[in-house]
Amino acid sequence: MFIRQQTNQRSLFSRLVFAFLILLLFISFSLPEAMAASGNTGTTTAKVVLRKSADKDSKALQTIPEDEEVDLLGTSGSWYKVRYGNFSGYVMKKYVKASKTSTVANEEKIEALGDPPGAMRIGDNNSDVKKLQKALKILGYYDGDIDGDYGKGTTAAVNAYQEDHKLEADGVAGRSTVKSIFGSCASTSMNAELNGSSSGKRSTSNTSSSSTSKYKTVDSIADIGSAPSPTKEGSSGTDVVKLQQALEYLGYYDGAIDGDYGSGTVAAVKKFQTKRGLKADGVAGVGTLKVIFGSSAYKTSSSSSSKTYKTETLDWFKDDVTRVIPKNARFTIKDVSTGKTFEAVRWSGSNHIDAEPRTASDTKTMKAIYGGSWSWRRRPILIMYNGHVYAASMNGMPHGTSTISGNNFNGHFCIHFKNSKTHETQKVDSEHQNAVDRAAKATW
Repeated sequence: MFIRQQTNQRSLFSRLVFAFLILLLFISFSLPEAMAASGNTGTTTAKVVLRKSADKDSKALQTIPEDEEVDLLGTSGSWYKVRYGNFSGYVMKKYVKASKTSTVANEEKIEALGDPPGAMRIGDNNSDVKKLQKALKILGYYDGDIDGDYGKGTTAAVNAYQEDHKLEADGVAGRSTVKSIFGSCASTSMNAELNGSSSGKRSTSNTSSSSTSKYKTVDSIADIGSAPSPTKEGSSGTDVVKLQQALEYLGYYDGAIDGDYGSGTVAAVKKFQTKRGLKADGVAGVGTLKVIFGSSAYKTSSSSSSKTYKTETLDWFKDDVTRVIPKNARFTIKDVSTGKTFEAVRWSGSNHIDAEPRTASDTKTMKAIYGGSWSWRRRPILIMYNGHVYAASMNGMPHGTSTISGNNFNGHFCIHFKNSKTHETQKVDSEHQNAVDRAAKATW
């Protein structure tokens, strides 16, 4: 009797295991089909490499010919996750034309989120930020918690979206960025600092309301035109107007755009300086203006003590950059988009420069340039070394060998010049080259 009971139990257990295995097998075949059933497809616009992960240096799984249809399974920054035949992996978005149904589906999902939010920036915590996070998740740029907290993760996602859509990559969800994502932007923001009152409605007092402004607000820094000259409290005129327009766009100023550098403008400049790690003196000097408007747009000071550097473009092989910037060279890097600078040291590299931040402070600045998260994203930079300024491109991901202790950077990062190549593929990287071209148009 006891033996028969044990046999029955073993038989029941075997049947359960068999049923479980059949279920797993069914899921493995049906899940990909279910993912593709959404109808999201795309067509390759060139011969592309399907990679294991969203990284140009990751393992190549398959080569996809031009004009081939692929199933779009998801997004990761500037990459699509796709299925092609029996292979699933990642290809760069710029080589895939998404079908209209895929684009429309995302637009409909974002539209379903309701009315568009107002402008936002890091430090905000409200339902507008939640809506922004949901939209960025739909578009494949954000994978964090939908918590309404505009922190480093949200900033990095906004920054990535801006770079992919040729917007100013400052990580701030200003009017132009919100309009790009949602189609329009609310005239008021839930951020009290942006609206001038805790209720979320713009103040109507003559001293703090932009309704009394003599000049228009802008949708981007580029709309302002040429950058202003340095100004300070007591200044007035067009230069102050441009400063106020920029600070309002960035979310630091909520007063009248009237061209008068009063206490409200001083306070806004101080807030901006504090947020960007500058000396908070309320003076819109050379350093502050360069961070706001960028080096390439900034009017150099007429002071005889200032020096103008010509940006040079070096061909990695023809100009023998290894000789120009030798191993162990210490140089200063300036990020073109943010104006932030830090020091680095060349470690090695035969096809491009392998470098490391010189100190822990330099690592902190570099990480801030990437919105607080390390990334493979290419950024246009300027390198100042031995009295010269060179156009270049860097990525922001610690990898490989590390030679400097105590700099809080676990590895090195890559710096590319014109016609330099990646070490693994021995090929010229188009994204790095585009960034070098952008840097060549900037000035120190």
